[in-house]
Amino acid sequence: MTSWKKPTDEMIDKALASVKKETDRQYFFSRLKNPLWIQPLKDRGYFQLPPGVKHLPDGSIQFPFWPEFSYLVQVFDSEPEKVLGILERLPDTDNPWILKGIIDVVLKADPPEVIHRFKSKIMAFVDNAWVYPWMGHDNIIELLKKPYLFEKPLEDFTSSLLSKVVEFRPDSQSEDKQTRRRKGQENLMTLLKPGPRFGRSIYQKILKNGVRSLAEKEPYRVARILIKRVAVMIPLTMHQEDIDKGKEEDISEAWCQRLDAADHDYEDSRATLVRTLTFACGKVYQQSSESVSDLDEVLRNQRWKVFKRLRQHLYALYPNEQTRPWIRELILKHGDYARWEHHYEFQRMIRSACEHFGVELLTEEERTQIFDAIRSGPSETDFREWVGEQFTEDRFRQRERRFHRMQFNPFVSVLFGEHATYFQELETEAKNPISDEDYSLVGEIEGGVMSERSPKSGEALAKLTDEKLLTYINKWQEEYHDKDNWLVKITIESLAKEFQSVFRDSIIPDTDRLRFWMENRERIERPIYVCAMVEAMQERVKAKDFDKLNEWLPFCEWVLSHPDQEHEEGYRRGDASRENPCWRNSRRAVGDFVETCLKNDVDVPITTRDPLAKLLEMLCTQFDWRLDRNNPIVLNRDDQLAEAINNTRSRAMESLVHFGSWLRRHDQREDISTITTILEKRFSSETDYPLSLPEYAILGSRYGNVFSLNKTWAIEHKSHFFPQDKLRAWSEVFKNFLRFHRPFKPTFEVLRDDFDFALEHLQSLRDKEHPINSVDTLGQHLFVYYLWEAYPLTGEKSLLERYYRKTHDDQVRRTNLFGHVGRMLQNSEKHLDHALKERCMQFFDWRFEVGDPTELREFTPWLDAQCLDAGWRLDAYSEILDICISGKVKPFHDILRFKPMVGMLNDHTAKVVECFAKLTGCAFEHDTYFLEADEAKTILKAGLESNDENVRNNAERARENLIRHGRFDFLDV
Repeated sequence: MTSWKKPTDEMIDKALASVKKETDRQYFFSRLKNPLWIQPLKDRGYFQLPPGVKHLPDGSIQFPFWPEFSYLVQVFDSEPEKVLGILERLPDTDNPWILKGIIDVVLKADPPEVIHRFKSKIMAFVDNAWVYPWMGHDNIIELLKKPYLFEKPLEDFTSSLLSKVVEFRPDSQSEDKQTRRRKGQENLMTLLKPGPRFGRSIYQKILKNGVRSLAEKEPYRVARILIKRVAVMIPLTMHQEDIDKGKEEDISEAWCQRLDAADHDYEDSRATLVRTLTFACGKVYQQSSESVSDLDEVLRNQRWKVFKRLRQHLYALYPNEQTRPWIRELILKHGDYARWEHHYEFQRMIRSACEHFGVELLTEEERTQIFDAIRSGPSETDFREWVGEQFTEDRFRQRERRFHRMQFNPFVSVLFGEHATYFQELETEAKNPISDEDYSLVGEIEGGVMSERSPKSGEALAKLTDEKLLTYINKWQEEYHDKDNWLVKITIESLAKEFQSVFRDSIIPDTDRLRFWMENRERIERPIYVCAMVEAMQERVKAKDFDKLNEWLPFCEWVLSHPDQEHEEGYRRGDASRENPCWRNSRRAVGDFVETCLKNDVDVPITTRDPLAKLLEMLCTQFDWRLDRNNPIVLNRDDQLAEAINNTRSRAMESLVHFGSWLRRHDQREDISTITTILEKRFSSETDYPLSLPEYAILGSRYGNVFSLNKTWAIEHKSHFFPQDKLRAWSEVFKNFLRFHRPFKPTFEVLRDDFDFALEHLQSLRDKEHPINSVDTLGQHLFVYYLWEAYPLTGEKSLLERYYRKTHDDQVRRTNLFGHVGRMLQNSEKHLDHALKERCMQFFDWRFEVGDPTELREFTPWLDAQCLDAGWRLDAYSEILDICISGKVKPFHDILRFKPMVGMLNDHTAKVVECFAKLTGCAFEHDTYFLEADEAKTILKAGLESNDENVRNNAERARENLIRHGRFDFLDV
């Protein structure tokens, strides 16, 4: 422990007198670590006036740094109570850096009483989060994960905190939009756009990582709070006159199609809130059965449709005696059986309840009334008005029969009489079975589904002159709902899609028109249309239209001259912005364009080599906001390769390697120095943007390709690809190298020390997020290299033996490897090389000598390996069965399989029957229920008919075992 010297007043005054400039203060307090300075500094007023937010004349704001605070953080561990006392008495501030710093200290201190002392400052931080939506969300998540938040004295604070974290704020232009609507001005159906105080992606992280964690511990309390927040949020999206109509319609199917699963990573924040509520309610049903009735009462007292959907969702998941009357109520009170097809949650609830309760759910009379109502619909008059002149009797009959089939389907388990017969008739004539996905996810409201369209059709856009078209796309921006049909939303994304079609089909083929857009590209004010142009070019390239490549490639280079950057609106909306454009989508489109050019089935001319190389250099070396600011696009998963293929620069590095393959396809002698030069730039310590983990993942997945392109260079730069001094980066490279490359002796010879390094750092290869376990893959590679005699089976030089020593506490890994070897042999040629066969059998003898029954139970695929002698396989299996039985380990998984044994029955009857008897002897009743009956009877019959008494005795013993487990169907064998 450091022994600090107490400073004298003279020393303190002299030191502080020298601190005059702001830079001096920052340096002094960042270096001061002596906790004995706390009191003298406090006495001199140094911790009394933290700076607030500065509002500058140009409208921007600054968050001043407070050097004194950095000192308090540094000495906190030495004098925690003194620091907490100073921070507790700080005057109120709106400076986010200071508020965040206070929360950092509070979380470090941790006890609930500390959080209680600082609750006002925590609330101040959250209350002002909209000013700095990118900062501090990790603190909020960490706070929400505390296990004691709903304990006294924090329960009231926690309720207020949670409510504030998840709440929505009104659309900043709400009053203006309401006024224009009342005055009857244009864009009457313009949507209100409320939002949380955090950006969309951060809001997702907080709710999914923080609020859900809290809901795991206190589901009912969290659910109650979220219900209130959802109930308040929904009216914020609506105009007052719509609210005053008194309907329950919230159009929630449009912005939250599924209540329990995200439709995509960039879900609507409203959907995030509702899905978190759904999660919390589900936890109430799972963990707090005593609160289910109270929860249901709260939900049914809410006005909006989403709460009814939520109740139906919960009832579908939990049909029981408690929910039964609630389900009946919803089914019997539903009045639209003849009018609209069931929506998604309603039909799931009906089907689940009918399957669970059967005919006890509804009386025959009640079912008859519902089924008759279904048969009375749909309305021919409504259908005639809907389709207009396209109406025909035959078309209506088709609509009618589909409608009846969809309506009856959830009731299929309780249909009876003529209704059951009619439904069976409808099923017989239908081409495909009905699934949940066939029911509306966006909700039918007054005769249609939610959709989007452009303010002008592609045909109308194509008729505009280029000048007028450019003017139109630059000016149009106000999204709204069609005034004649609320279900149709007019969006800029739809306009961009129509523009893309026009550009592809009308502008590109016309030399003069294309020249106009190439020459006037600077006048395009919104990147969303630039992205559409690049995507149109990509479509033409896919169709092998290369005539205009010389014009498209410079255009793409111009696109990449616009840097990527952070964007508060998110890039999906920022690329439609004129005032604050975001170029991320357009840059990604260029990357996709280049990737398409290099594909085997496209194969653009080699004359494009230099411009493609230039684009790849820009893509691979420029700033990438997500990669360089560590802002992952794939949430809640540590999968760096998934991250890599979803980011522009890392994806471009993969295309860079494809570029080398493309060059060599044209000419094996082609120089690939472009690739190595760009990679060397990325490896350089002088680069402005060091390699990120996703890029390392790409490098690992493509090292073998680089090796084949230029072996000498790949060997020279091996340490850059596999940086052992950066363990996390190295593990990403090595894991992905293993996943994407089969064993190859030349690369093993180069990477031998990396395999050694891997065995010393196995923990870094463990990856719970990935379906392929890298430690398993390492073992599989090492086994193959043992087969190829790269090292002996055992001894100091054996990597395979080291692998087993390193995984001595991980039985699953050893078990998986033993089974993998069996599957290799099972799938190999019947006549395996003698030396390889011998080495496989030596491996088996080694593992058999260890005698781990859990590992040896994976012998089943070995049993089917026809490259090995049948007698040897059966002898080995018999001995393994003895080990498993003595170790009380079942020598099989879920199903007793005998097919491999049947194939050996004629030549090795005695051994097969012996193994069969042992297998049935260690099985339980539920195991024999799933056995392969035909194969088992074949073996049993052969044993019972044998002339060998020992064989017959084993067969009798096997039959007794089966009969003892209730398999009386074997009595007749």
